[in-house]
Amino acid sequence: MDRSLTGLFLGAGASYDVSMPLVWELTSELKKWLTAEKLKLFNVGWRQQGEGHSDEVIEDFLSVLAREDLHYESVLGYLDVQARRRSSKASEYHRLYTWLVEIIYYKLYFRHTHGAEFIVRHLEWYKGIVRLYEENEPLWVFSLNHDSIIEMVAQKFSIPLFSGLFASDIKLPRRDMAGNVVGHIAVETIDQKTLDHGAMNFPNPAKKGIYLLKLHGALDVFTFNEGHDLMKLLPDGETPEAVVSVLRAANEELVYLAPGMPGGKVKALNEIAYADSDGEMQFLRRSLLSGARKFHEHATQVLPKSMLKHFKANINFISKLVCVGYGFGDHHVNEVLKEWLEFSSDRSIEIVNPSLRDIPSFLLHLAPQVRIVNFGATEYFDCVAGIERTEAELLSKQIWAASRRAGHQRSALILEEFRKEEERRTEDAVLRTIELYKNMEACDEDQVNELVRKLKAETAGSDVEYSKRLLARFKET
Repeated sequence: MDRSLTGLFLGAGASYDVSMPLVWELTSELKKWLTAEKLKLFNVGWRQQGEGHSDEVIEDFLSVLAREDLHYESVLGYLDVQARRRSSKASEYHRLYTWLVEIIYYKLYFRHTHGAEFIVRHLEWYKGIVRLYEENEPLWVFSLNHDSIIEMVAQKFSIPLFSGLFASDIKLPRRDMAGNVVGHIAVETIDQKTLDHGAMNFPNPAKKGIYLLKLHGALDVFTFNEGHDLMKLLPDGETPEAVVSVLRAANEELVYLAPGMPGGKVKALNEIAYADSDGEMQFLRRSLLSGARKFHEHATQVLPKSMLKHFKANINFISKLVCVGYGFGDHHVNEVLKEWLEFSSDRSIEIVNPSLRDIPSFLLHLAPQVRIVNFGATEYFDCVAGIERTEAELLSKQIWAASRRAGHQRSALILEEFRKEEERRTEDAVLRTIELYKNMEACDEDQVNELVRKLKAETAGSDVEYSKRLLARFKET
């Protein structure tokens, strides 16, 4: 074991710069979408299908959803607890919990499919990870994120990636809405016995590459074989776009046709129902693990609980852990980090967070081994790799961040106001130039050229100057 290895531990903040949401941002988006009226309307439809919920359970759910002090994981935790302690309503609460997890899946899925162009264009911000890959064999990456950003980064910079699963002969048939096979999805798999009692398939001896362990499930990871085994989708190309493409194929082209059903296909809650090569119906269960009771001994979850065991084992291969964008809100993770750090004074944790000032309380007794770095994720990766961004690049990043904080509607208003201001600024400059020209005693060619030069400088300017004015406009609001 190489005790000098550095590993990464990624929370939601690590993917922020490519439009993935933080917990409160996703909560706000969810609550704006899921109004009381909309949920009650959904329930009418569910009742018509014989699967609705009682008014009591719906009102209980809405009362918790309306609380401003609870983010979506707390709401999910509440539903999970209610399912356990209210036996007469257990199935209703569990179904609501599963439905809400599916909504979270689709919120993140659409961020990938609708925002693929933006994500791919900005993966360059993560180039610093290449330096970490070059310096560590392997580069362990432990992630709580459901997104596929680290997979896209690996594709972008041609970094080999290993997810601990095994090559498989399984090919998932993609079908059009006429039932014709239009292609196949390749996968990796690992069975329950290996997960529970063996080691995951990370190359040993170590190879250059990213060894990726996702602790809370992922958009491209499913359980199958009645939920016993784990499957990960494989991109059908070597580009970042291929990562999104296979997600889209799984969610849109793995189908079991049923002409009499809505949409003409079978719909299963938080699962993908599809026809295998023999036309038999099979199910892939989405693996997202969310809520306040992850890996709790009395909680039920789709993702195998043995994943936590593999985290505890594999973190011991590194001596320095860089926590990027993690808010330390998961007790089961914090316990592993604390025990790992307590084992040896040669181990250390670097916490990368732009606003954190104090060491998390559960690590205070290990303070000499903890260092806080007040950077954002991509700023940190640039620093590690010695990458210096241009002023234009940094301004572009600041403008995007300011726009995101302002929100879509407010940003649209600011941009429209800025456009009008720029038009007025240009018009004023032209009028001033005309007045100067009128007051010229002679039409000296050099004087005229100088007026034109000044006008161009005042109305056009550099991209940097334009970006500075736009950023200032956002800051004013």
